Amino acid sequence: MSKIPLHEVIALSDHLFNAGKRAGIGTHLRHWLNEAQMAGDRESELSILNELMGHYRMSNDPARGLEAVAAGVKLLDELHQAETVSGGTILLNAATALQAFGRYDEAEELYLRAYRAYTLHLPDKDGRFAGLFNNMASIYAAKGDIDTAEAYYLEAMEVLRDSGKAMDMAVTWVNLAQLGRDTANCLERARAIFDDAGIVRDGYYAHTCLKCAPAFAGAGEVDYAEVLTARAGEFYESH
Repeated sequence: MSKIPLHEVIALSDHLFNAGKRAGIGTHLRHWLNEAQMAGDRESELSILNELMGHYRMSNDPARGLEAVAAGVKLLDELHQAETVSGGTILLNAATALQAFGRYDEAEELYLRAYRAYTLHLPDKDGRFAGLFNNMASIYAAKGDIDTAEAYYLEAMEVLRDSGKAMDMAVTWVNLAQLGRDTANCLERARAIFDDAGIVRDGYYAHTCLKCAPAFAGAGEVDYAEVLTARAGEFYESH
């Protein structure tokens, strides 16, 4: 078995994402998925399937996304890695994709598997729990169980306070705002993070601006939504 240059493959994918050149990511990853399969490099194949899950979720491609999820989870189990930390992260990514495509029950099952993997190896306040709790909360929000959704968002926020992940905190405040409880205060806390002069305005900042702008617009803060959209545009135009 030969190995593909996985580090370089992922690095180029990240570069394309951060530069806003997302159209080429799928082609790039599919090429190297095929190369990994032909080389019998199953661990690299799993890593690339994980990347494709996220790509298809963000590009709203359910047909390919569901295919990548099914292949990725199957391979994860075949490699007996589902109860490792990295396996938990792949399960979380797969569940997030399923959720985006409206497959809530299947997503919830994978979130629980991810939770088990994390609890086996990670301390309670590890930052990876924040993404898990945020996504679990959004399932309950979609089902109309606002109390449970709020509880999970607050658990995510508690983890994030010690992580230094400012953009993830901003997203969590926006998520809380969208529950319809204390909306103005939650959006103000998110705005304070976006406007913090110490925040690095990189590709993830730009991505988060675009992700959160509709929530501000929906709450009547159209001008600020336009500010966030403009900041993202400025970043992508310069890269």
